[in-house]
Formats: sequence, structure tokens, C-alpha cells
Amino acid sequence: MFDEFSMTDADIMAEYTGFTESETRTLCEKYDVDYEERKLWYDGYLLEDGMHIFSPKSVVDAVRRRKFGGYWTQTETYEALKMYIDMNFDGLRDSVIEMLGGNRCRINPRTFQNDMTTFNGRDDVLTLLIHLGYLTYDSEEGEVLYALSDSEALLEATIRGDAAAVAERLST
Repeated sequence: MFDEFSMTDADIMAEYTGFTESETRTLCEKYDVDYEERKLWYDGYLLEDGMHIFSPKSVVDAVRRRKFGGYWTQTETYEALKMYIDMNFDGLRDSVIEMLGGNRCRINPRTFQNDMTTFNGRDDVLTLLIHLGYLTYDSEEGEVLYALSDSEALLEATIRGDAAAVAERLST
């Protein structure tokens, strides 16, 4: 038996899923990298308890190369997901544009199938990008967001007249 933890639901493993703010600051000081500039490039993950966690890959790349950049756009994963972004799969491109403009984007990470090939909607692609460390995730509102998402799904099913989906949502 084992428990699975992720960036979006790290629970008791939160401080071990990336570099803490303190660890990142120490690395920047040790290797003479501007912490404030790093913070501008890599926002990190804001966990439920207010702790910031940063992607080890992003921090190590910046420290090792002594410069900041969008390294993820040069990866195979980005190339695979670029197709979905370009075709605006389930509104994905619109969400990316909003985030580039400094806005937040609400997602439901529960739909993610934990693989890099099965995408049933924009939430799956965005969740994968979060897991890979390319996007940040603010889980501060935790269960409130899940409740809102479930409520939204119930409303949509009601409007569609999907009795089976309404019954399923009401039974959980």
C-alpha cells in the first residue's frame, strides 16, 4: 500500500515536493543569483498553509546557468502540448493568454488521468503543466474550489437536462 501525493495535493509531503522559499533564497545567495529576479520568473506553488514551494528544475537551471529563461518551451512536453494550445482545445489558448496577462485561471485538477497522453479537456493539460512545474498552482482555497467546481458541474448538467449527471452529482 502507498499514498500518492502531487503538487496540487501534497498534504503532509508539501515541504518535500520542491524547494521551500528559504531553501531557494539560500541557493540564490550561495551561487550569487538575484533572488528577487528569480521570484519574478518563477512564482512557485502557493500551498494551503501559505507555504511557497518552487520547482527544483527551474531553480537549479537558473542557478546553474546564472540566467533566467523560459526553459520549458524548449522541451518535448511543450511541443506535444503546443498543438492543444494552438487549436484552443477546450478554451486552453484563451486560458494561457489570460495567465500571460497576469490573471488567474480556475481549474479542476481532479480530472487529470496522471499520464502525458490522455487529455479530456483544458483542465487536464493545465494540470499536467502544473505537475511538470511549468505553471504555478494556488491551492490556498482547497476544498472551497472543489465545492465550487462540483456546484458548477451540477448547474451545467441541470441546464443540459442531463438527469443522470445531476443524480450522480447529488449523490456525492
